[in-house]
Amino acid sequence: MSLLANLVKLQEIDSSIQSIEELQGDLPKNVEELKTNLSTISSQISNDEKRLQEIDIETRKTQTIQKTNKDKINNLQEQVYRVKSNREYDALMSEIDHLKNELSEYELKELELSEEKDNLSNKLKENQSENDVIAEKLDKQKTSLDKNIVETKEELGSLKTKREIITSEISEQHLGLYDRIKSARGGVAVVPVKNQSCGGCHSKIPSQLEVFIRDGNKLTQCNVCRQILYWDDK
Repeated sequence: MSLLANLVKLQEIDSSIQSIEELQGDLPKNVEELKTNLSTISSQISNDEKRLQEIDIETRKTQTIQKTNKDKINNLQEQVYRVKSNREYDALMSEIDHLKNELSEYELKELELSEEKDNLSNKLKENQSENDVIAEKLDKQKTSLDKNIVETKEELGSLKTKREIITSEISEQHLGLYDRIKSARGGVAVVPVKNQSCGGCHSKIPSQLEVFIRDGNKLTQCNVCRQILYWDDK
C-alpha cells in the first residue's frame, strides 16, 4: 500500500481503538477515585476506632483515680475530728484541698472525654455509612469496567496487532507527523475531502490542491487545520 493508504488505514484503526476506550468512558478514572476515597475513609475509620479505645482506657483510668481520691478524702475527713493540734489540722485540710482540686480536674477530664467520645462516635457512624456507599459504588463501577474489558479485549488486541503491522510500514518521520496532528486535532490526523471541503475543519479546498489529493501520490495537508487529506470516492 502507498504511504497515504497506510495512514488512512492507521487512522481507521486508531479511531476504532478510541471508540472502544470511549465505551469505558470515565469508568477507569472513577474506579481509581473511588478506591482512593475508600482507602482514605477506611483509614479514618480505623483511626477513630483506635481513638475510641484510647478514650475508654483513659476514662477508666480517670474514674479509678477519682475513686482513690474520694476514698482518701473520706479517710482524711475522718481524721480531722481526731487531730490534737492546729498544725495537724492545717496539714490535713491542705491535703484534702489538694485532693479535691485534683478530683475536680479528673472529673472535668472525664466530662471532656465523654464529649469527645460522643462526637467521635457520631462521626464514626457517618464515616461507616459513607464507607458502605462508596464500597457499593466501587463494586458496581468495577463490575461494569471488568465486563467492558472482557467484552472488548479480543477486539482491542486484534486492532493493536494490526496497528503494529501498519506502523512498521510507515517511516518514523511520517509517524511523527501523524502523531503530532492526531494529538493536536482530538485524535484525528487523517480526514477525507467531502464536497470540496476538508473533512476536519470544513474549510474549502483550493482547486490546485484537489488535484494532488485525487492523485494520492503525495501527502497533502489542509492549509487551515493541517490535517492530512485523502480523496474519498464513497
